[in-house]
Amino acid sequence: MKNRIFPLFLSLLIPFSAIFGACSTEQGQNNSTAESEVSSEMSNEITSSATDESSNGVYGEISEETSDEVSDDIKNEPIIRPTDYPTLCGSFMQANMFSSYSYDRMKAHLQNMYDVGIDILIVQWTFETTSNGVKSVLFEDSFDTDERTADFDSNGSNTLETILKAAQEIGMKVFVGLNDNAEWWQKSVTDKKWIEAQAKLGLDGASQMYERYKSLYPDSFYGWYFVFEFYNMQAPEQLLDNAAYLLNLYRDGLYGIDPEMPMMLSPFISASGASPEDAQRLWTYVFGKTNFKNGDIFCCQDSVGAGHIAIDSLDAYYNAIKKATDTKPELRFWANNECFTQSDWSTAPLDRFIEQMNISSKYVEAHITFAYSHYANPDTGKTGYHLAYKEYYETGKIPESTLKKPEITYSSEQSGATVKISGKVNNADKTLMGVRIYKNGELIKLIDLSAQYGKESYNFEFTDYNLNGSGRAVYSVCGVDYYNNDGESAEFEISFTGKNGKNVALGKTYTISPNPEANYPDENGKSLTDGKFGSATYASPEWVGFLTRPEIVIDLGKTENGIYALEVNTLGGGAAAVYAPTEITVFVSDDGLSFRQIAASSFAPDLGVDSQVITLRSVVLDGSVSCRYIKITIGTNQSWIFVDEISVLAE
Repeated sequence: MKNRIFPLFLSLLIPFSAIFGACSTEQGQNNSTAESEVSSEMSNEITSSATDESSNGVYGEISEETSDEVSDDIKNEPIIRPTDYPTLCGSFMQANMFSSYSYDRMKAHLQNMYDVGIDILIVQWTFETTSNGVKSVLFEDSFDTDERTADFDSNGSNTLETILKAAQEIGMKVFVGLNDNAEWWQKSVTDKKWIEAQAKLGLDGASQMYERYKSLYPDSFYGWYFVFEFYNMQAPEQLLDNAAYLLNLYRDGLYGIDPEMPMMLSPFISASGASPEDAQRLWTYVFGKTNFKNGDIFCCQDSVGAGHIAIDSLDAYYNAIKKATDTKPELRFWANNECFTQSDWSTAPLDRFIEQMNISSKYVEAHITFAYSHYANPDTGKTGYHLAYKEYYETGKIPESTLKKPEITYSSEQSGATVKISGKVNNADKTLMGVRIYKNGELIKLIDLSAQYGKESYNFEFTDYNLNGSGRAVYSVCGVDYYNNDGESAEFEISFTGKNGKNVALGKTYTISPNPEANYPDENGKSLTDGKFGSATYASPEWVGFLTRPEIVIDLGKTENGIYALEVNTLGGGAAAVYAPTEITVFVSDDGLSFRQIAASSFAPDLGVDSQVITLRSVVLDGSVSCRYIKITIGTNQSWIFVDEISVLAE
């Protein structure tokens, strides 16, 4: 299987996750490679004897009932605001992304979340470490010179204090994450010396932060977050023992700093890692060897946003993990419901996110998310999502769409082969997230307008290529709101009266120069002509990715006559810096050595909608082309090119 790595070179947020001896992309983040982009996740759950599965969970104060065997009480437990339906009480924040914030802006950012019931903030990490020492910090540190790496970075060293100060004034509680280390994705729990070294640095940093900030911000500096991530993978007992050892090093050390501060951890669920029953056995084993204290929080990422599990499988895993946490009465069980979609790093539709909370609410006491701070806060450009969630938070209901039918015009060219659609959609009630365009019942384009929140109306344009169509196409155009509801649709039909031939490139061999990027390879040398199409995400294994202009030469096997069009199926939309190409040039040859150019087509730049969409680029020929070899070059000045299929159409 291909290792699908995020194709953007910009320093954005990206989720990573490690496991018991292996790794997977999910919640953590590194900003230094092409694996950078906004996102991360977690799941919020509490095992409480007060939780009643038949009443969809408890949403009120955390129960103070504890086992008689538990003596290490964590005081000042966080209060979950009471509601009759699941709502968020907390959110993660990747604090390095906010290191430039002033106190006033940070306070406003946190206030936005507090206004919708979020009074717990989890700072995902506060410093980065390597095998060589401390790499960067988000607090005023006192690490010795020999504990720091050569490229030590103290920029943003006031970030944690800014957060704690703002949270103290607003009334939010902060779980402070300790050290993150990119080596975790390779090391995980396989190396005990590495584990011990990281725990030593982590606890050193925790002591420094506690000494510097706890007395200043006693209410907001509430708990600790254990940064390293696990998931429910089949693993030998030695690695499970190492996992418990790592947890105990941190938990015992943090208990020595302050016995009243709880610790939270957020592993993630993976349907491919192990079955629900296996997950239950795995965590039961680890819990049996860990020194958790009363009030500690096990808050698993539900992994729906990251794509590690289908939403209809979620209930079984929460049920199983709830049984495991029940064996550890010290632990509270929360859910970290992911409010993003990793395929294009977009904010999740609210109907899906609310369903995630509803499923987990049968087993958990509270819900947090990765990450309202990034994906639904007005301060980060997500005003529409914030106001939609606020309506749900206040009412517990998902309203029906009020979006009216768009005003559209359309035209067709080349006997219906090219369809141009333009229109205007009204947004009087400010609920419009975007525009959807369907062809024959299949979604072919989402125009995301959320970044332009607040306008009374929006104009939009889209061009569809129907060269290899079935003779007719029914188009439907509608607005979509933040809850994922379609509004009223405008429909029209196009008849295709042109040629409707066969794809003579199907199954044929070809060469590519230069080679695709290693993380998006053409693994079997047949991906571009095998008739298999990818889904609207760069992670789909059918896509072949290029960072330079590819030249592809297809051997049709024999001379084909009456070639009238060429189609290149590409990925566009701008998400993850993947845009549909802007130019295609076509050459033909009889011997594979001497080529002549027969067409060059330019396309308007892909404006991008921050949502990946499949885009067909078509080059229409005059119908008289005959050749055995056909060469195309594909170009763009917008970064990545992703192609999954090339078709050569002949009579």
